[in-house]
Amino acid sequence: MLTHLKLDNFKIWRSTGPLRLAPLTLLLGTNSSGKSSLIQSLLLIRQTVKSDDPNLDLNLGNPDNDSSKSDSVTLGQFQDVLCRSASASPGTPANQFGIEFRWAEQTDNTDSSLFSARYRKGAGDSAELDILRLGKDGQGFTVKRRKAGIYQLSLANQRRPLGQSADFRPERSFAFSAATLNKLVEQAEQIKDIGPELLDELSRIIYLGPVRRLAQRDYVWAGRMPAHIGDDGAKAIDVLIASGVEYQKQMKAGSPISGDAQLFEQAMHWLKTMNLADALAVKQLGRSARYELQIINHNEASNLKDVGVGVSQVLPVIVAALFAAPNHIVIIEEPESHLHPLAQSQLAELFAQVSHERGVQFIIETHSEHLLTRLQRRVAEQKIEPETLAMYFVERDGTKAKINALKLDDYGEISNWPENFFGDEMGDIAARTMAAMQRKIDEKKASATKEGEE
Repeated sequence: MLTHLKLDNFKIWRSTGPLRLAPLTLLLGTNSSGKSSLIQSLLLIRQTVKSDDPNLDLNLGNPDNDSSKSDSVTLGQFQDVLCRSASASPGTPANQFGIEFRWAEQTDNTDSSLFSARYRKGAGDSAELDILRLGKDGQGFTVKRRKAGIYQLSLANQRRPLGQSADFRPERSFAFSAATLNKLVEQAEQIKDIGPELLDELSRIIYLGPVRRLAQRDYVWAGRMPAHIGDDGAKAIDVLIASGVEYQKQMKAGSPISGDAQLFEQAMHWLKTMNLADALAVKQLGRSARYELQIINHNEASNLKDVGVGVSQVLPVIVAALFAAPNHIVIIEEPESHLHPLAQSQLAELFAQVSHERGVQFIIETHSEHLLTRLQRRVAEQKIEPETLAMYFVERDGTKAKINALKLDDYGEISNWPENFFGDEMGDIAARTMAAMQRKIDEKKASATKEGEE
């Protein structure tokens, strides 16, 4: 799981400072405050290390890619990423931006690995690697740019650098070519697995953006379980169809629900808990490869296209959580979109349960008061340990962003909650009560005056 994140001069952020990432991390705050930039930094490195272009130090995204090869984030050019109010901070010059994170199998940073990179402006306003530190403390390596295309390589457990060469430029900011590793001979053994470990960790990320695919009347299903659901949840319904076909097969045979069919069963459970549907069904259209997903309420089946948009928007969220394997990282923006308050509260239950039972990490960007307060309640009830949560409030401070870690105690109370973020509920109630009382007084006076005139 990811345990730490720090950004310097990245988009709106001069510096976030080190942020602890927990099994369940919430990012709250005002609109356009910088919450999405925190998520984008991780997706940016993910799409870079998974890129097929070894000459890119940082894949800022190609808006012209077709949908099947689209990048998770498209950030433009180097100058678009560099903070406009950038200033020199410890270790980061004003004309560079930095991305740093740690990952570990345990939540306490025990034996954690580090990715820490700084980028400068390169040819054609691209991002060029200036310095990279990668690996576990005392075991990793550092590369530093000495001049265009030439890098110095140092191993953490050796005092002197191994030298400088064009061969020491890491491909896609994380790994060395096979030719370079062959030249390093003995030293290659110390670093050859570090890059693949990072790739493996970032490949565990399931990302679901705030704008999710709208429902279709029917879907073409290839007859197998999809490998991913897509950043817009486009394949989430395919996952449900694959699982649902197997579920209905097992139900017809009277077999215990097992394997992929369990996802369909669990999805129905959560929809019912959220008061959105009683059940689901998958219907094949004739003998074709086309299927429809049906929403069942009060024993009546409706096509997914014909029910409220909230159902089609939350289904990818539910699928993302249930589809995630142990040790996966699920990042979701605005999971509460188009949902009523009860359903929003149940999202908190879904994330907390999957995180606890399967070791899945969630990083959630949300505006939902109901999701947050349900988590606070579970802490007070001692069903969630406070240390498994990390909550941050992000807001604009002029041209820059600032972030505050919300202090959650063992009773679910937040001691430094930002004033009026979710509105002044008590103030509204008091004002409404006073207005109603004043109206009644005025109406009585008007009635008395009228009677006196008569």
